[in-house]
Amino acid sequence: MLTTLKALRPSALAVFNHLTHGLDLGGHRKLDNASGTFMAVCVEKITERHYSIAHYFEQNGDLMADPEMTFFKSDDGAVYPCTFQQDNLAMYRIGLDITPEGVIEHTSIKEQHEQAVFADEWMRNIADQQGLKIEAPAGGADE
Repeated sequence: MLTTLKALRPSALAVFNHLTHGLDLGGHRKLDNASGTFMAVCVEKITERHYSIAHYFEQNGDLMADPEMTFFKSDDGAVYPCTFQQDNLAMYRIGLDITPEGVIEHTSIKEQHEQAVFADEWMRNIADQQGLKIEAPAGGADE
């Protein structure tokens, strides 16, 4: 079933791997290299194969995701977007519901593909905004 899903493109995967590198289960980090110019990026390892990446802002004392996405990392290293949340729009969308063991419980192919397209661009923006120097993936340009 993973073959019908859309994984992050190589350049976005390189950013994702940079952001998540070395995180232990339950571990998290906040990256804020932009000195308040751009929102910090928060990264969390939720399960051995699930991650959360988010921007947050505060509204009336509450943290608001702007956005938060969750991702699943397969055994072969491919990364698939699962959910998209945008709190100020009261939006929560599921493209892929997959267990930590890799068993797909629900999928919306169209939604999951849209999330992958967004995540590819978002990872590029995060790298640019945070001044990350990410090596171009071997093998040429993204497909």
